[in-house]
Amino acid sequence: MKKNRILIKKSKDRSLLYVIFGFLAFGLLMIANSTVITSNTLYGEPYRFVLLQLGWVIVGSACFFAFYKYDYRKISKVAYVFFVVNVLFLILLAVAGVLPCSQKFPFAPCVNGANRWFYLNPPPLPSIPFLGVLGFQPGELAKLTIILYLAVQLSKNFETKKDLFLVFVIISGLLSGLILLQPNMSTAIMVFSLGVVIYFVSGAPLKPILIMVPIVFIVAAAFIFTSSYRRDRLIALFSGDNTSERSAGYHVKQALVALGSGGFTGVGLGQSKQKYQYLPEVASDSIFAIIGEEFGFVGTTILVLVYLYLICKGFSIAKKAPDLLGKLLATGVSSWLGIQFLVNVAAMTKIIPLTGVPMPLISYGGSSMVFSLMGLGILANIGENS
Repeated sequence: MKKNRILIKKSKDRSLLYVIFGFLAFGLLMIANSTVITSNTLYGEPYRFVLLQLGWVIVGSACFFAFYKYDYRKISKVAYVFFVVNVLFLILLAVAGVLPCSQKFPFAPCVNGANRWFYLNPPPLPSIPFLGVLGFQPGELAKLTIILYLAVQLSKNFETKKDLFLVFVIISGLLSGLILLQPNMSTAIMVFSLGVVIYFVSGAPLKPILIMVPIVFIVAAAFIFTSSYRRDRLIALFSGDNTSERSAGYHVKQALVALGSGGFTGVGLGQSKQKYQYLPEVASDSIFAIIGEEFGFVGTTILVLVYLYLICKGFSIAKKAPDLLGKLLATGVSSWLGIQFLVNVAAMTKIIPLTGVPMPLISYGGSSMVFSLMGLGILANIGENS
């Protein structure tokens, strides 16, 4: 009997871990490759960005293994702490976001017309060696927070069927509404969409959601057409005529040039021309375009297929989860990464308006990296307990 248990333990499926850390390694390679010019120009050293990202990968990996070893069935306390902390930070950014951008808030500066970052040690506080000013995006944390907190609350209330829709509306509406005030519409939509997915999978009544859909579309349209910034991005999707260097039209055009230049097999690793400061946000939002330029249609297809495997693996874990909480958590994390990957690729290929959504596990950025790996740690723990 003991031998059988050992054999069962050894035969545990580790493919999820291999894919996750394969993506991390590939992301570091692409960031090192794509940021050489930008890093040299800004910092006088070619590998500053990839070293910073390596630091975030190490931190994120530590968080991954912490949650991987933490029993997801005890996640309610963590979910509550995340929710309270996240709401407090979002309120601070929302207050800064509704005031004129000329107002100076050291901890929440206005960057490109929005207050999306919270800095822990802004000037005149001392900077951290090598890292400098350390900050994070509470909006990225909100993607994980809504999955944890809504899954916990819906699984608790499900047996009594009590106030399921009200729980969903309050939690999703509060988090996405505060993010919208920064303003950050793409992240707000993402957070609200994750709330809808978890509500739907919980088995709660769908009639209230169907009634709410047209209201959400009207509100979203109002926010788009009353903002010149969002309106320009929508116009750029259909026309692309505005090609000034700071416009959405220019960004999408350069992404399409990169993808088109790659052809079927790509120009080769390290041979991208768009990384020479033609393509904006080369290592974060636009990294898919660089992958397409250097590895071509073949490379991007393989990337999409491997990512599809990761998402399907997540949904398979959700299907086998032993309880509703595990099912909701696994579905939420898998949907989060899948939707975000899809949105990033769709924006770079001009299927949807340009957004500032990074590619999970591959794009440059500490907030996205750390919180995504936390979510994947929870997913892996559910898989171990299924």
